[in-house]
Amino acid sequence: MDEVRKQGCEGVTDLPEGFKMTELGPLPEEWEVIRLGDVARFETGKRERGGAQSQGEVFSVGGEHITEDGRLDFSSLKFISRRFYEKLNSGKVKPGDTLVCKDGARTGKSAFIREIPSSGLAVNEHVFIVRPVNAQLYDEFLGYWFLSEQAWQQLRVACHGLIGGITREDISNFILPLPPLYEQRAIAHVLRTVQRAKEATERVIQATRELKKSLMRYLFTYGPVPMEEAERVPLKETEIGLVPEHWEVVRLGDFVRRGVLALRNGFAQGRHNESGKGIPHLRPFNIDGDGNLTMHQVKYVPPPPPDSPYWLQIGDVIFNNTNSEELVGKTAYFDQDVHCVLSNHMTLIRVMDASIIDSYWLSRILHFLYQCGIFRLLCRRHVNQVSVSLERLQSLYLPFPPLPEQHKIARILQAVDKKLQAEEARKQALEELFKTLLHNLMTGKIRVKDLKLPEIKEVQ
Repeated sequence: MDEVRKQGCEGVTDLPEGFKMTELGPLPEEWEVIRLGDVARFETGKRERGGAQSQGEVFSVGGEHITEDGRLDFSSLKFISRRFYEKLNSGKVKPGDTLVCKDGARTGKSAFIREIPSSGLAVNEHVFIVRPVNAQLYDEFLGYWFLSEQAWQQLRVACHGLIGGITREDISNFILPLPPLYEQRAIAHVLRTVQRAKEATERVIQATRELKKSLMRYLFTYGPVPMEEAERVPLKETEIGLVPEHWEVVRLGDFVRRGVLALRNGFAQGRHNESGKGIPHLRPFNIDGDGNLTMHQVKYVPPPPPDSPYWLQIGDVIFNNTNSEELVGKTAYFDQDVHCVLSNHMTLIRVMDASIIDSYWLSRILHFLYQCGIFRLLCRRHVNQVSVSLERLQSLYLPFPPLPEQHKIARILQAVDKKLQAEEARKQALEELFKTLLHNLMTGKIRVKDLKLPEIKEVQ
């Protein structure tokens, strides 16, 4: 850890009042710096012969189950038998433990455990259990510290081997700040509050997504009528299934031939940059799973001529024509007041006659068909990806309501999309707040020693 200690002291000449210089850099005078091995013990587990199974009695945690933000992901569960679990001398997880991935691609990822399933929880040989043994170290504070830059700096120094990894000796030699116990609790309380707000926002996002899926299925089947009136909507059987009797079923290409729509693929550009030089060149990545445009990780290209047909306009619909089979067909409405162009993996769909088609409605019906898997039936398969050509896209049949109904459907779904975007922005803001607070609290730049805490229930 000498390198970490050196880094912590470099470039510091003047200390703020009430601070002292330590191996971790400036810290409040009343804080200590301790070696992790002096205040915690470490153990790891193992799996039964043949490895963990997809079915069983006791959850077995590996590095793949620890997320970037310090949680456990059980979307792909692994199990060990009850008999094997009872015989384990180490590796049984308790509330208040911190789990740290010790090797592989997820080395250093950690998760604090507040509660465990009634059936039990164990780690395999790729995960450390870090358990405080000193009453002056608050377990949840330790869990959050493992997410901090202080911990990651030491991890980067210690990590070694072909696939990366840390040993028991490595993690024992980690050094961490030790505020007074009450302040540790206060720090954990603040971070927990922000984390729970983020988790609550994630639940709202998931519920809104489910609402949107249900709404789209309903609106594109019955139209914008109250649910209690749905049974009274006369339906007719068509080549794409049941639709309201007064709706048409139209090929997308029919609108192109009538001049109602214009379709054009984007262009390939090898001279990308991410520094903001030029204009955004939108790619499949820039449409999220909700069918909304995202400007994260945008790549830039030199601008085409002013009269180029590749410039996007507000109201354009952009379609992902090349991707994996699961992602081809994602569709978004372009609403950015920014000059942008499309890559050749995207198709520009422009409404030329707004008296016939509502462009927002068009973007939503296309994304709904993507979610239904329709574009898997239209795509051509290549070595590593699939594609939907302009010709095949034009062969697509659409349920086509009168314009006033398109407007109503568009307004309903637009309101839901705005809700989703607002909650996603809130989630992102909370993530940034958590990162900022984590750094400032763990270095003493923000003090919470006088924070009045609610009654704290200890992790048992």
